[in-house]
Amino acid sequence: MYKIAELYAQANSFAEYVKLYNARLAEVLDGINGTALTRAMEALEAARANRKAIYVIGNGGSAALASHLVNDLVAGAYLEGRPAFRAFSLSDNISTVTALANDCGYENIFLHHLKVHLQSGDVVLAMSVSGNSPNILRALSYAREHGATTIGMCGFTGGKMAGLCDIPIHVEASPDEYGPVEDAFGILGHILSGYLAMKQGKALHH
Repeated sequence: MYKIAELYAQANSFAEYVKLYNARLAEVLDGINGTALTRAMEALEAARANRKAIYVIGNGGSAALASHLVNDLVAGAYLEGRPAFRAFSLSDNISTVTALANDCGYENIFLHHLKVHLQSGDVVLAMSVSGNSPNILRALSYAREHGATTIGMCGFTGGKMAGLCDIPIHVEASPDEYGPVEDAFGILGHILSGYLAMKQGKALHH
């Protein structure tokens, strides 16, 4: 079943398509396991308290969302005099990413970063709509083998990455719902970062 195509076929106008899309996004969000999300929040909070690094990885739109989440953790959740997040998006340095892709293969771009930086007790948070991106799977396997906590936001059926994550956050969706899944990833990032900011006293308004 291709849900987005179905919504488009049902809509008689753009305005109606917007309403159908928003309703579908609400359904997708309602299907997310709240216990898994709570465990992810606790893992991020523990990393902050213990000064452990948080590495966020993703491809394409998920890379943009990874960068956004790191911004919200490092800048948005920062409060002078309180423990801060040590969070890093591993797709942000285009020079390093393209060098690794050229020299080591695109499937190893995140793995190489982790081989250089990862320490036991760190957190690796991966985002993949399909749940099957080879560079994500390799990074998660390495992270688990070397004592990191692995969190995965995965779409569609969960893919192979769900089985490689200590904390899988499954955003169940049909194979054409890249938009709603990535929307959900962004919302989950805002939920996690906003809650953790306020939990240590940070006001979200300027």
